[in-house]
Amino acid sequence: SETHNSPSEARMVEIADNFQRQYSHLFPERRPLLLSPENEKGVQKFVSTTLRPTAAEHPELYHWRGCAAFVSDFLSLKPLESPVNLPRQLFSPSMVLRNQSATCFEAATLLCSMLIGAHYEAYCVSGYASRELCECDQTHRECPPLDDGKKDMASKSQQNKYTLKPKKKLHSRFLLKQEMKEKEKEAALLLEQQKVIRVSELKLAGCDDWSL
Repeated sequence: SETHNSPSEARMVEIADNFQRQYSHLFPERRPLLLSPENEKGVQKFVSTTLRPTAAEHPELYHWRGCAAFVSDFLSLKPLESPVNLPRQLFSPSMVLRNQSATCFEAATLLCSMLIGAHYEAYCVSGYASRELCECDQTHRECPPLDDGKKDMASKSQQNKYTLKPKKKLHSRFLLKQEMKEKEKEAALLLEQQKVIRVSELKLAGCDDWSL
């Protein structure tokens, strides 16, 4: 539930907090881990319990490409409060879908939940990237050539269901059988002629005993 933790979830939060304290003590020079942030209700949740396998009804979301395209097109990117520190809150995927906006962590959580629901073995990984990549800044990238739409119009005209279809070539089964019979007769006649020629050659050669 988004408003409270179950006993097992509360136990996981305690274990995560204990691990965070040990990690900070053993590695004081390293940054803390994102283990148990607060959700939209202010409830501290273990980060793995935020991943909810989500099975979609649309066939397009059964593949990882469709899931990635949905998250990219449906959500608007919300920048972090601090670009170098971990967020204090991590909204649930249901809240992200309602708001249609997400931070990079929340978008990754939603995408991972959809991929798990589509039977992929998906994980969320936290790391660092350039400012341009995090903010989707493409000002320094070369613009791809624009399509003038001529190809689209041509393809649409070809897909018109009212266009005349080419006539089918009709073949008579009776005529095909007759043609096969004629070929068989010609082959038998040719074989008989070859036998006659062979007999004549043997007679001219003076052979009394001959066989075909």
